[in-house]
Amino acid sequence: MASATMKRIRVRGWWLLTGLAALVMAVPWPDWFVAYVYSRGVYPHVQRAVTTLSNATPWAVMDAMLLGSAGYLLWRLVRFVARIRERGMTSALWELGRRLVRTTACLVLVFVALWGLNYRRTPLEQSLRSPNNETARVVTTDDVRMLAEAAIRDSAQTRPSERGNGVDDFQSIADRLAAPFQRALEQLKVPPIAVTGRPKISHILTPFFTAAGITGMVNPFALESIVHPDLLPFERPMVLAHEWAHLAGFADEADASAVAWLACVLGGADLAYSAHLFVVLESAAALPPSVWQSLRTSLSPGMVSDIQALAGRLALQQPAVRERAFAVYDGYLRTNRVPDGVRSYARVLRVLVAMRDNTQNPRPIDDGPPLAE
Repeated sequence: MASATMKRIRVRGWWLLTGLAALVMAVPWPDWFVAYVYSRGVYPHVQRAVTTLSNATPWAVMDAMLLGSAGYLLWRLVRFVARIRERGMTSALWELGRRLVRTTACLVLVFVALWGLNYRRTPLEQSLRSPNNETARVVTTDDVRMLAEAAIRDSAQTRPSERGNGVDDFQSIADRLAAPFQRALEQLKVPPIAVTGRPKISHILTPFFTAAGITGMVNPFALESIVHPDLLPFERPMVLAHEWAHLAGFADEADASAVAWLACVLGGADLAYSAHLFVVLESAAALPPSVWQSLRTSLSPGMVSDIQALAGRLALQQPAVRERAFAVYDGYLRTNRVPDGVRSYARVLRVLVAMRDNTQNPRPIDDGPPLAE
């Protein structure tokens, strides 16, 4: 009777799949394999197929996945209660634990194959360096001030005077962003994205996005672009371009933002303004207060109005939810070999400096104190 009981509660392959998932996450994948076999070989074909399928639905596949996950957990809970009655608590817990571990291992393997291995790509800042220069560029306060000054100057020329007539909806932005996004990848000598993601709204996640201050995400299992529906018009181009950069294989947040910036700058005036305002806001957070105050006086009234409107939207955040959400995401990024976690967002200014240096003769870097990180 004991052997029959053991046979009934056997969970096939749970230890093998768990070990394989742990190995896949822990192994130091060779740079050549990630760059040429996965990122330039396997991933573009996967992205084309999966995003084409997810684009076919007007609703977010993520919502269906969340509902399916909830249903699966409920079903497992019902089975767990039944097992307690049949075999007792210890046996039921052991079975449930193995089944959940096996499911998690399967999800990890699918995640790595579909998108997650992009986290092992060479950072854009490093790939933009001269082959003869292996030393990391020291980014100074003056470097960031120059970025901010250029963004403030260019924003005055690109800020739309009027909005309306549907030109700011996500689909309209997607239609106009597609060509400059491909040009940005071409300039970076990166293969073009196979299929851009249809902007989608998650009805389940949007309230959480609002509370946590999240503007969008890529669903790594369906390779779809999910955006917050309440973003202000000047936020939308950069957010959508950022999610497309993730779809193009730039998993690192700083790299995705830099690619998005370049794509928007290469587009129409309203797309470029979204990029310039983004740099201004990033610079404001990175520069010493005294330096930022000297630049703030040069902001146009329109920019000041937009920044105030953005502050009003962000006032809907719930600090406790945001703190917890970013703590979880920080752990997720570090698990995927992003050593600075959520602080990687702030590295975008370093990548933009590298882009600038890549398109002009390098200048002396002893023009100011190193920028504090």
